[in-house]
Amino acid sequence: MGHLMGKDVGLDHLIEVAKNIVLAVHKAPRITGKTEVQAEILWGEDLEPIIEVMGPVGNVMRYVKWDYETIKNCYDKGESPVIVAIGGKVSRSNLNWNCGACGFDTCKEFNAHSKENKGGGQLGGPSCNWKILDWAIACDWACAAAWQYRVDNRIMGSVGFALHVLNYMPDMDVKLGLALGPPRDMVYYSREEMHKSMSYELDKQDMVNCVPTMFACFPGGGTPMYKTKDDWWAPPEFMGIGYSPEVMEIMQQILFEQVPDIVVKHADKIEARYKD
Repeated sequence: MGHLMGKDVGLDHLIEVAKNIVLAVHKAPRITGKTEVQAEILWGEDLEPIIEVMGPVGNVMRYVKWDYETIKNCYDKGESPVIVAIGGKVSRSNLNWNCGACGFDTCKEFNAHSKENKGGGQLGGPSCNWKILDWAIACDWACAAAWQYRVDNRIMGSVGFALHVLNYMPDMDVKLGLALGPPRDMVYYSREEMHKSMSYELDKQDMVNCVPTMFACFPGGGTPMYKTKDDWWAPPEFMGIGYSPEVMEIMQQILFEQVPDIVVKHADKIEARYKD
């Protein structure tokens, strides 16, 4: 005999599903057979450093804002998502295939360049193309496994960036985060939480800025008009290309001042996870 309340067991189920997803990550086929991948499971209070990093970054990268609003609002309401962090070791080739896909004639040349030059941003680099494919397959298998359990999910570069700067999975070169749950329909696609946090006008302008091709008229004239309003032809509006010192200043401040402060705040606790 027993009695379980659905929402009370929802998080427990998500964690069990996440364990199965980790199995899928490690079981996924690899083209090379030599790419190292890792996976970790995070939920509850352990999401707070990730949310803290995503917050300021979302002010200059709108897709991060969308993910931030969704994850944070669910967490604040006591409906914690579960995140499966997926990392790959891809910055060195031990294949000796000399395929040239990386831009170098030999794996040896690539390795020499990679050793001295490390990229930044979401996915770092440089990377061996074959190993990136292996890691991507593992990520695909993770997503497919989540849907097999009918769990809402979305794999996120925004979470991957937070994992990277916070130094989760320190031996891995590239990282993405697969968000699972909470148990509601299309949490990461309908994005109900995000829409509640902004006005209709701001939401619409976000769409124009982030997916401008969906609002463009015929571009063949060389100066395409954009349908940013109902009577878009009176007068027409055009989208230009140019450098923005204001945007760059804000990005520099956030990425090189605010985010490092957050990283320092959580560094000792996160580092302790990986000590023997």
